[in-house]
Amino acid sequence: MSKKIMAASLLSFFIFSQNAISSEVIDNKSPEKSGGEFVYSKDSVIKSQQEDVYKVINLYQNYLNSGETSKILSLFSSGSFSQWNNSVTADSDSKRKEQYNSLFKKEKFRTEFAFDTIYINGDTAIVRTHHHLGAVVNNIEENKTVIDLNREVFVLNKVDGKWKIFLYTFNTNPLQGVS
Repeated sequence: MSKKIMAASLLSFFIFSQNAISSEVIDNKSPEKSGGEFVYSKDSVIKSQQEDVYKVINLYQNYLNSGETSKILSLFSSGSFSQWNNSVTADSDSKRKEQYNSLFKKEKFRTEFAFDTIYINGDTAIVRTHHHLGAVVNNIEENKTVIDLNREVFVLNKVDGKWKIFLYTFNTNPLQGVS
């Protein structure tokens, strides 16, 4: 085997092995190890709720990365809102469906949220996340990869015992961090 073929094979193995490891880590890790500022509450009741909220936002992230509009919509409560940069507020499932379908025709995401806050107050949760440096979006129309630096805020409400997204908003300001 030539050195070029061997080098290409080793490089491919390394890249695909890292992707496999990375996706496994994304699915199984704690928000405390996500790269953000988040730390679980010492109160076991609050911690349990924080874990449940984390699962919802992690599902959102996974559905965003796989471009699954219908699954994303299932995470929102009725009467909820999504407010995006340079977009009209989506205040219904039909508007949100249009929003996400349009987005997924243009872009393919590879995003991993860093969790900064999972705040619980009764049946309301507020989650702050940001994208790590290196998060990217593949722009399908222009066939190029661009850096995706967002900061997100999710407000969730408990509906029939399940956490649902009531408000999702983000900005694309590249400045990350806490105040």
